[in-house]
Amino acid sequence: MKPVERLVTAKVSSPEHGAGRLLVGLRHDPGDPLAVRLDFAPAAGPDEGGAATWVFARSLLEEGVVVAVGDGDVRVRPGDEGETDIELVSLYGSCVVRLRTDTLCSFLSLTETRPPEVSTRIRTELDRTLDAILGRA
Repeated sequence: MKPVERLVTAKVSSPEHGAGRLLVGLRHDPGDPLAVRLDFAPAAGPDEGGAATWVFARSLLEEGVVVAVGDGDVRVRPGDEGETDIELVSLYGSCVVRLRTDTLCSFLSLTETRPPEVSTRIRTELDRTLDAILGRA
């Protein structure tokens, strides 16, 4: 399978630089099925160097369109009016990347690497195993 790539317009805001719109690349490589990438090109263009890339769990995006998730450098939560917020925190600062939820869900549907029935079986078995380990069975 080939990588799935989408170039989308995002609203980006940070305490240091204010807010604006920016083209952001979403990328999923089937060779690393649990991860997604957000690629930010510098204002001068992608050939000018200085691009930033964030790699994080695909599951954060999948869950974050419904409920707030993440407790580290990447946090995802439903935003206002059909948008999803991705908060990125580093030693150099933080920003919130706001994407249309329907665009994000469309991208995620193209990156599903297992048939839905397999995902359901995996989740059911994982829940059963965790219940047994935690003594909730």
